[in-house]
Amino acid sequence: MFQSTQPVYVQIANDLRQTIQQGVYQIGDKLPSQQKLGERFGVNRHTVRQAVEVLKEEGLLRVDNGLGVFVATPPIKYTIGKRVRYNEMLEAQGHSARYQMLGLTRGTATSKVAECLELELGADIVQYDVLGLSDEHPLIVATSYFPIESLPDILDKLSRFSSISKLMREVYGYDHIRRRTLISSRPVKLKDAKLLKLARNQHILLVQAINENQHGQAIEYTVTRFRSDSVELEFNA
Repeated sequence: MFQSTQPVYVQIANDLRQTIQQGVYQIGDKLPSQQKLGERFGVNRHTVRQAVEVLKEEGLLRVDNGLGVFVATPPIKYTIGKRVRYNEMLEAQGHSARYQMLGLTRGTATSKVAECLELELGADIVQYDVLGLSDEHPLIVATSYFPIESLPDILDKLSRFSSISKLMREVYGYDHIRRRTLISSRPVKLKDAKLLKLARNQHILLVQAINENQHGQAIEYTVTRFRSDSVELEFNA
């Protein structure tokens, strides 16, 4: 079957790419298993994995650990700007967006959280963990910290609002403005890998941000872990 001087995995990648471009597999479709693809091309699963990796790097395929290989949706453009608008940003691009709450607890500020929220060490805070879904696929895992002194009853209010920006505006009369953002890349941790359906050797984009109100007061410190194969971060000055 393979007569070219190109490596076999490259030829398989070319064949699969053409199949996708011809519409045999549509966005969101699941590809046959590695075993079935191996039987189709007469190669072992290792060679199939190499071909899949080529198309994954091109953004044509998405690997959901434990679920299989899918034709990827074009990366979502996530704008890092002054306003914090997760739901609106995704919906403007034609995607559904929702949060799934993972945890909501009261605690005390660690040194890092205290520094970011301009609090005394050990001050009362609320930790809010969510899984962000786009078209029902996991996109982000986010952990937010809020100062209780500045946001009375925040523990109770968070469970009743799907949008933090809306909560800040309607309950506290606060604008929700991004003050500072720090972005890095790092290997995904086991717990996040399970939530984001990633393999343990994959990297995520880690975005740490401090958000403030219109008075310049820090009201949220958030640590967001993005699937790096599903999003493009765009900075809006």
